[in-house]
Amino acid sequence: MRSIGRMKRKVTPGVSRLVVGMFALLTGAIASAAPVGSTGVMPASDGHIIIEGRHATDAVGAVHLGFPGVTAHVRFRGPALTLRANAANDDVYFDVSVDGAAPTLLRLHKGDGTYPLVSAGAAAEHSVALTRRTESWQGTCTLQSFDPGPGGELLPAPALPGRKLMFIGDSVTCGAMTAWQPGSENRDSAVNSNARLSYGMLLARQLGAQCHLVSYGGRGIIRDWQGIRNTNNAPQFYELALPDDPAAPWDHARYVPDAVGIQLGTNDFNPGVPDQTEFVNAYVEFIRKVRRDAPRAFIFVMDSPIVNDEAAKGPRRTILHAYLEQIVARVGSPQVRLAPLRHYPGVPDNGHPTGAEHEEMAAELAPVFRQALGW
Repeated sequence: MRSIGRMKRKVTPGVSRLVVGMFALLTGAIASAAPVGSTGVMPASDGHIIIEGRHATDAVGAVHLGFPGVTAHVRFRGPALTLRANAANDDVYFDVSVDGAAPTLLRLHKGDGTYPLVSAGAAAEHSVALTRRTESWQGTCTLQSFDPGPGGELLPAPALPGRKLMFIGDSVTCGAMTAWQPGSENRDSAVNSNARLSYGMLLARQLGAQCHLVSYGGRGIIRDWQGIRNTNNAPQFYELALPDDPAAPWDHARYVPDAVGIQLGTNDFNPGVPDQTEFVNAYVEFIRKVRRDAPRAFIFVMDSPIVNDEAAKGPRRTILHAYLEQIVARVGSPQVRLAPLRHYPGVPDNGHPTGAEHEEMAAELAPVFRQALGW
């Protein structure tokens, strides 16, 4: 625009009006061509939709989900919003929040299905957050498309916060039992899991940050809860967009966190106390892998809220904490710190922390993160 202004001072008034008129036509054409909205049924990977969390996109624009807590942020103008999705089984659950209101529960059924998310009737503008509550072993799913209704259109979703957090862990980090309510009969039901209520996602909302949960129930650093080593434990599923699909690698450059919380060890200690040298070495190597991808991030190594000192099983909590202290010392970086967490009992017959206990965990961690990050 400055160069056109100089031209106007050098040419005759007639030519000046012509230049200005051409400039107006040009800017008007650019404005009219700007992508304001997407009309009709759009694939879940449409550019107006923001997917927060690890996922994989296929050739037809469908979005595949395995990790918990992945959230689709959708803004639209229209009479309704409908989701087309496919689920591996009947235990895939989402929270649906419209315009920031308290979420409602959405349960997908096995196979393809169509699910109304908003039924406003009259055309209006709404924002929807669709958050995956459950994790990979409870059932993977695919978001295929969103339909804003007759005459409706998808609008650009609101930008996500610039701050970024990542939490790596097991079923606790996934949010197992966070949705459990006293009196609930089946304590192992998938409906009791809600990643949105996990300590990591709670903390991210408190700190005004994005959140990725890279977590899988029953897995550890060197072995799973049964002692199985030949499976995708944390060093393996950390590399993936879908934790059970080795053909779906994750591009770490897509999300570089400011801070990473690692809460592992519960499952390694379940079959008994693991060998100190093996556990410490594997954990140190894993931290180095994370620092490879996020070299400026603070990394907080957390105690297990489940592992405890017991007469029948010995001082496992004390031993795990000593291992973690050695790991942090071995890494030897001021950006890698121990973030102690106390023991949380959960409920009888299920030691996973409840939703209220996750709130307490987030409260324990908040000052540690704030002090280190200056948030």
